[in-house]
Amino acid sequence: MVGTVAPIKGAAIAHDGKQTLAMLRRRPREAIADLLTRLDAAIATAQSSGSRVDEINTPSSDTRYQF
Repeated sequence: MVGTVAPIKGAAIAHDGKQTLAMLRRRPREAIADLLTRLDAAIATAQSSGSRVDEINTPSSDTRYQF
């Protein structure tokens, strides 16, 4: 999914039907194509190593969004 996940504009989330593989936040002035390239890389990493990228639920955030 690419889109708005309130209150985050420009989120890219990959889920395999059982677990979330990656949750990315679009960087300022980042092209959609570049965001999708980062999403593809994050998915590949999650599938090969089990390591997941989460830019939505940051430790410094006072609000956590679980998917």
